[in-house]
Amino acid sequence: MASSRRLQVVVCGAGVAGTTVSLALARLGHAVTLIERDTAVRPSRVDEASAWKRIGVAQLHQPHAFLARICSELLAGLPDVVDALRVAGAVEVSLPDGVLLLQCRRSTLEWVLRRSVEAEPGIDLRAGTVQRVETQRGTVVGVRLAGGGSCPADLVIDCGGRRSRLTAGLRAEETFDEPANEVYVSRRYRALPGRQLGPVRHGAVGVEESDGYALLVFPHDAGTFTVAFVHMPRDRGLAALRRTPVFESAARIMSLGADWTDPDFAEPISNIMVMKGLRNAFRPLGPTAPAGLHALGDAVCTTNPHFGRGASLAVMHAFRLVQAVAEDPSDPAAWRDRVDAWVHDELWSWFDDVRLLDRARSAAWGAVMDGGPPTIPSMSPPSPVAVPRFVVLAAAGADPVVATAALRHMQMVDPPGALDAVEPRVADLIAGGWRPSRPTGVPTRAELVDMISAVSVPAR
Repeated sequence: MASSRRLQVVVCGAGVAGTTVSLALARLGHAVTLIERDTAVRPSRVDEASAWKRIGVAQLHQPHAFLARICSELLAGLPDVVDALRVAGAVEVSLPDGVLLLQCRRSTLEWVLRRSVEAEPGIDLRAGTVQRVETQRGTVVGVRLAGGGSCPADLVIDCGGRRSRLTAGLRAEETFDEPANEVYVSRRYRALPGRQLGPVRHGAVGVEESDGYALLVFPHDAGTFTVAFVHMPRDRGLAALRRTPVFESAARIMSLGADWTDPDFAEPISNIMVMKGLRNAFRPLGPTAPAGLHALGDAVCTTNPHFGRGASLAVMHAFRLVQAVAEDPSDPAAWRDRVDAWVHDELWSWFDDVRLLDRARSAAWGAVMDGGPPTIPSMSPPSPVAVPRFVVLAAAGADPVVATAALRHMQMVDPPGALDAVEPRVADLIAGGWRPSRPTGVPTRAELVDMISAVSVPAR
């Protein structure tokens, strides 16, 4: 539905958040200028997207899982994008309770969104960099471009990611920024002709978690998938996983990894990839930000990719801004109030959930690295300690009610607080002697370190 007032909108950054918000606003009838500093041209075919080089999307070829929440948000707001993803080869997966998700590579999602933007009449996609936001009397009036030139604007949206400088000086006084304490070491594979990717335990990602590391399998589209080891940055014992012979040997002693990396099933199609320096950050705009200026996605909130929430949160954020503009196109102050309310409520709750999960996992893994057992909460009366959420999620295999709650939590179908309802069940399990345990066929961290030490690595 077209808006009663046509706004001039400038969007800075053509990643997932930027392309989503541009499409949605253009379809309300607004004039959108989408400015992207990366000059790389979209490949003409989706099967070439895996070689697309995007300097502004460092994680483009890293492993991704797109949760049910991004699928439901796009179905509601941009259903043709979901149709285009299906045509491009995204694999539709139906989970219990009507939960639906699509599996594909990040490059496939970005390719589909960019093609949709290029075909949208109301969007002017330009190469360039926004240098600063121009204001008059506390309200945005446009942007100044690096190298000269300007664009008028009633609404400016920073989708420049976590390193964006455009809104860096306008953050709220209270922000959060802490390390995620995980390093990802991964490799991409393609199933051999005639082989089909099988289901994984959590629908989106296969997981085998041990006492100081985890192995993840991310099914994608076009018969591709990524296998990733996750460990703490200070874990020197697992640092050699970055070497190809070590990675392959380690993957094949894991029950999950052995099936997926079997040479009779798949072949590697990438080198070893390392993703580090990960942070959980929450940096909303503060009261000094001018009316009509918004930041979306990673420019406000980044979370550990272990949980696959980044793209979902970016799309959710984009649609909340679009909804605010649609409700009153003439009131920038109202846009800010409505979006800020969502940011400090729902977005914060998802961020805080990841932060608490990471802290609990870091404590457990760190205890093992320091020579002790994983930290498990005491549930002894009269003052039981709250069960860490990562322990609640681990209990999914021990209780079907917890399993349903965990699935809906991991897919972002229910809000984070919904997991609290099953915490008493997990407390009862712990009181009865249950503890998180390693899946069958998964070595301890110490056993994996010993195996790594025994692998012969050819000299470079």
